[in-house]
Amino acid sequence: MTFLAPWALWAAGAVSAAVIALHILASRNPRVTPLPTARFIPDVPLRATARAMRLSDVMLMLARVAVVMLVGVAFARPELARGRRSVGRVVMVDASRALASRSEAADSAARLIARGDVVIAFDSIAHAIRDGSTDVLRATLADSSPRSPHGSLSTAFAAAMRAASALRADADSVELVLVSPLSAEEWDAATGPIRAAWPGRVRLVRVAAATSSAAPAARIEVTNASLDDPVRAAASLRGAASAGAPATGPFVARIDRGSPITSDTAWARDPAHTLVRWPAELDISGWRARARIDTTGALLAGEGATAAVVVSPFARRVDPAPGRVIARWADGAVAATERALGAGCVRDVAIPLPRAGDLALRESTRRLVAQLASPCGGAARYTPASDSALAQLRGSGPLVATRALERRTVPRGHLATWLLSAAFVLLLLEPLLRRQRVSA
Repeated sequence: MTFLAPWALWAAGAVSAAVIALHILASRNPRVTPLPTARFIPDVPLRATARAMRLSDVMLMLARVAVVMLVGVAFARPELARGRRSVGRVVMVDASRALASRSEAADSAARLIARGDVVIAFDSIAHAIRDGSTDVLRATLADSSPRSPHGSLSTAFAAAMRAASALRADADSVELVLVSPLSAEEWDAATGPIRAAWPGRVRLVRVAAATSSAAPAARIEVTNASLDDPVRAAASLRGAASAGAPATGPFVARIDRGSPITSDTAWARDPAHTLVRWPAELDISGWRARARIDTTGALLAGEGATAAVVVSPFARRVDPAPGRVIARWADGAVAATERALGAGCVRDVAIPLPRAGDLALRESTRRLVAQLASPCGGAARYTPASDSALAQLRGSGPLVATRALERRTVPRGHLATWLLSAAFVLLLLEPLLRRQRVSA
């Protein structure tokens, strides 16, 4: 058994010693005996009773000492010592769209996981799996798909560093293990500073990455659009629009400029289809109207070399339906979202394009239409991380000792609760012992 606050034991011992000392030094008045007559009383001066250095009221003293010690042990926060390991692991397993084989990632992690280790499955968010359950890990990875969010190493490391304190009780050192394709898209500006906060090295286990899929030259079908519709014009200038017959090909996007119908929803469930709800009149979209109509000067869609930045005054009247953000206004507000539908997806676009002017003829507008008509989940490029980035991520030095980790969770106090309960019971018995002393 170990104590997290041993000072409480010293305090309880000092109080117990004081209780014993008081019982040793306690004096007892002579027993009062009535006499039938005063003539037998000797004519001598009254004398005080001598104090004897011996224990008095042993049972009462033992009860009081037991109460003090039980409370002291409870406040010392006892923990039952378990068999300690030399090394405990926090295994971070990538569950993002960058994985080529989820079974490979699960097998690689299972070879490293021991009883008591912590497993964290992550994509853009992290999920802690307690007690290193490989079955739960396999089920978690099986639920992910190529359309999962992109991975975030910042999120993974932040969750792993929080979980490492759980190994203080049964391991001397902690090792972080990362099972991931280690694609460049999983780095962000916070990855370096968060990794630098962990003082030890990290073991990197690289698994196969998914095949990169650059956005194909999508065939775009623009429906419910007039001849002077700006979206139809931008798609035609891009050379991929078909306003009449349904579009065919390896990937098809349908931009609906009117009200949605049931057949569109059924069509969008195909994995090779993307339905873009982009009403020409946003007032009929059914989306939530903005509290105040305002104007912004630009919007951004996509990221990297294919990002589209359109600079023009836009009057914002509505916000799109909730979903994964794929386009934002210049002030960070949401301009377009994406939500899964079957194996495909539906995009909701709340971007007003004027019919007058040359906005539809600009290259930036054509890039915007191409971004909004790209495959579900966006273009995926799984470029391997550079050697310098991997070296920074791996780090150097020894493993981190668990005693150096900050405790972030309060240990369970079941034993302390029982000790306090026993002390309470003894306090209830103490009046009975005192009454027996008085009657004796």
